[in-house]
Amino acid sequence: MTERRYYNRKIETMSREELRDFQWKILKEQIEYTYAHSGLCQRQFKAAGITPADIQSLEDFTNKVPFTTKKDMVEDQEASPPYGTRLSAPKKDIFMTWLTSGTSGKGQEVHVVTRQDLRFFMDGPATMYVWAGWTPEDKVMLPLPIGITSAAPVHVGALWLVGCEVFNLGMYDTKTKIEYMRRFNMSAFFSTTAYLETLTTDAETMGLDPARDFNVRKILIAIQPYPVSFIEKMEKKWNAKIYDYYASTQFAMGSTCENGAVNNGQRGFYHLYDFVTYHEVIDPDTSRHVAPGEVGEMVVTPLYRRAGPYLRFRMADKVRYFPHTACNCRRPFTLLEAGTVARYDDMMKVKGINIWPETIDEIIFTKDEAFEYRGRLYISADGREKAEVVLEFKPGVGAEVKQRLMKVIGDEIRDKTGIGFDIKETAEPIPHSVFKIRRWTDDRVKGLGA
Repeated sequence: MTERRYYNRKIETMSREELRDFQWKILKEQIEYTYAHSGLCQRQFKAAGITPADIQSLEDFTNKVPFTTKKDMVEDQEASPPYGTRLSAPKKDIFMTWLTSGTSGKGQEVHVVTRQDLRFFMDGPATMYVWAGWTPEDKVMLPLPIGITSAAPVHVGALWLVGCEVFNLGMYDTKTKIEYMRRFNMSAFFSTTAYLETLTTDAETMGLDPARDFNVRKILIAIQPYPVSFIEKMEKKWNAKIYDYYASTQFAMGSTCENGAVNNGQRGFYHLYDFVTYHEVIDPDTSRHVAPGEVGEMVVTPLYRRAGPYLRFRMADKVRYFPHTACNCRRPFTLLEAGTVARYDDMMKVKGINIWPETIDEIIFTKDEAFEYRGRLYISADGREKAEVVLEFKPGVGAEVKQRLMKVIGDEIRDKTGIGFDIKETAEPIPHSVFKIRRWTDDRVKGLGA
């Protein structure tokens, strides 16, 4: 068993019962604060016919308190721009404003934080880095772009708490990042799943062997799902242990423990930071909590937010829940299966069949020769519903191998989904992202003349 590394030993060694008591104490205070300061919460409680006095236990909370949705937040912002009636701290105390990533324009939630809010948020990734073995001795690379999203400032702050020497290289191209990693002998880096593939392939194209020519021993990935074989391949290529992180601007947070993203050929677990956020996993149809091993939707209530609090936010993240006892580290935190988080709103219905993009990802990215892809759904000129995948191969892959692989990928997709996809090679390089990536476009409405 790997030696345990603790960020907050007192909380991490609590019993589950002690943690629940701790959560309820903080949550009760947060309910009262949110109700007192948030116009959105007051309207929600009025519609439900409740007040904070009606919430006397965690069971009352989950049975009586209404959900908050993205639609609720966006409508609130539009009615009271720019922050909405969730603004619950004096404007002089607002330290930073973030927009959610993955969407654009007015569809983005606005999240404001005080310095205190940010400090609590930073404790999450700081916990993750400590579990992953990052120390003040490490020189680390962050490839995150600096913008109006939360990721870059939160991770820089978390690494400041841990004491690492940070190289924030988000503004540089991949070749320059690789050169800096070698120049300063970096020992760890953070990356999205897709960008880890890009970083590895570009290093190899430059004639470098990641395991031989770099000193990296710890890699943290986040945001995107992956097959187990991808982690095993990358750990071998870099001679490094890979850990995984789950987080959102809404304060859903968790990471793999010392066991990593994959342990003995099995997926690891995200240990949710239940000391910062109250997490629930519900059946999206019945709103009831799911049983161990079942898939459901993530719901979060930040326990310490002051600037823009909310209760029971539905994330639309599709996750698989497990109790804390499923991991041998025995921390008391709620668990999710690592590397399988998806979006309910990303599901595609093709010819009446539900297809998740992650299903296609797993087929394509288990092929060493595949570099990136884009998918498209459309209506053909003769009125047929069509699905196509356009592939970019790694440099040096021969024409015969490409043809064989495109047939193999097409056959595997048909076997897995029951749907025939057109598989093609791209004529131009596909843009690669260091952050969130959307690989699918649905043009079917255009094809119907809408």
